Amino acid sequence: MNRSMSCKSIAVAALLACVAPRAHAAVHEAKKVVSVATGKGIPEHYSGIQYPEFTYLPPHPKDFRVQLDRGVIGYLVPDTTLALIQMAVLFGHPNLPKQPADAAALGLYSSMLKPGGTLKLKPEQLEDSLEFVAATVGAGVGDFQSEVGLDALKKDAFALFDLLPEVALHPRFDAEVFKVQKRSYLENLRHRYDTPNGVMGVAAEHIMFGSHPSNWLATEKEVEAVTPAKLKGWSGTGYSTNGMVIGVSGQFNREEMIAQLNKLIARFPAEYKSGSDSIPPYPGPQSPGVYLIDKPFTQATIKLAAPGVKRPDPDYYRLIVASYIFGDGGFTSRLMEKVRSNEGLAYGIDSDVGSDYYRQSTVSVSLQTKVETAAYAVKLVLSEMRRMAKDGITDEELQRAKDGLIKSLPATFDSPSATSRIFAQGEVWHRSLDHFTEFINTISKMNKAEVETAFRKYFNPDLMRIIVVGNKAELIKTDERNQAALSHFGPMRELTVQDIEARK
Repeated sequence: MNRSMSCKSIAVAALLACVAPRAHAAVHEAKKVVSVATGKGIPEHYSGIQYPEFTYLPPHPKDFRVQLDRGVIGYLVPDTTLALIQMAVLFGHPNLPKQPADAAALGLYSSMLKPGGTLKLKPEQLEDSLEFVAATVGAGVGDFQSEVGLDALKKDAFALFDLLPEVALHPRFDAEVFKVQKRSYLENLRHRYDTPNGVMGVAAEHIMFGSHPSNWLATEKEVEAVTPAKLKGWSGTGYSTNGMVIGVSGQFNREEMIAQLNKLIARFPAEYKSGSDSIPPYPGPQSPGVYLIDKPFTQATIKLAAPGVKRPDPDYYRLIVASYIFGDGGFTSRLMEKVRSNEGLAYGIDSDVGSDYYRQSTVSVSLQTKVETAAYAVKLVLSEMRRMAKDGITDEELQRAKDGLIKSLPATFDSPSATSRIFAQGEVWHRSLDHFTEFINTISKMNKAEVETAFRKYFNPDLMRIIVVGNKAELIKTDERNQAALSHFGPMRELTVQDIEARK
């Protein structure tokens, strides 16, 4: 026997002789701990592990809600972990352009609110001041609400409260910063269709909602025509105490914070200045069928979409359960199993139920696949849609969907700032204060019949607008092997970039 091997073997044997008893004792003690804690021994297989029943009580808005001056509502969520204050001030009011050319001005106006400085502070002075105290301030005007907020150390927060009205109401529109923002805006316009998803986003919006102020896209000529002088006429747009809601988290004394917030509220006007006073009605979707946008991409980007619901609507909860089973539940969903796992046609595929408080949303299925297999992929999606409508769902699928949706709720409140923000946003949307408790109760009590009925009503193959972005020459070919062609799914219409950007 080789001497070195013999010595090594002896050394290993000696080590094992020393370690094995201790390892065995450790395992024995671990089993005793588990046995004491659970009343059972360690299972032979991981599948035998018993977990305690999941129970979760979400934080309730009433515990943090305060009535402030001028009817403004605030949510004050304390956080003692760090000496920080984080605040989001939301203004729930539409800011839609009255005419297409206003879209460019509104976009540039929003982009200049903080980068362009204030009447009192030049851009570099504002940035240096914030950097010196390690704080951030932001502001923006959107289609349906505006916002201003900050993230700062506790010791500096109240002093920075005075800065927020200056950023929102008295922007400087610095000429040099404006040049940068305009150049960025123009570059985004010129490259908006460089990716399939860029094309799909505009196309789907046009097909499902028609031309509306909320989706008007500015032209390069309109952007070029905007100047800092013209933007001054927009000063103050989007901000007033009408529809104002505040969410605050951090280390603070409650009464002191309320007093400071009331001082902040007093700095904002009561009358709302906006591009629009209401939301005009949407024209509605184009008719079902196939909509093809010819672009030289190697992949086909596909969306099947149909009208959904406007929240609040009881069908919304039934639909998200149905969608979880159909395509939104990851690898447990039917579409993922059929289209990816079994057929290998797409890396990812999912269904979605739009959540919208301002308009009727959509239900949809989205995927990317080779242009050669686009028609077959659509065929499989529609076939699976019909199968689920016909055969219904299983008890196991329903329970898995309920568990997945309810157990994802804690992530909504993963930080105090997220909690204050979601409560403030719920106030803007006029949600019930019991919204999250109702969510759990509604999902828990849902039965198969409710889910199946909602799925059949909205995920109806005959109502689908099948939108495909890709190489037309390949897409219109018939897939002889799988007996599939896009022309099999209804009237085909080809749309150009000019079509999907139409403004009326």
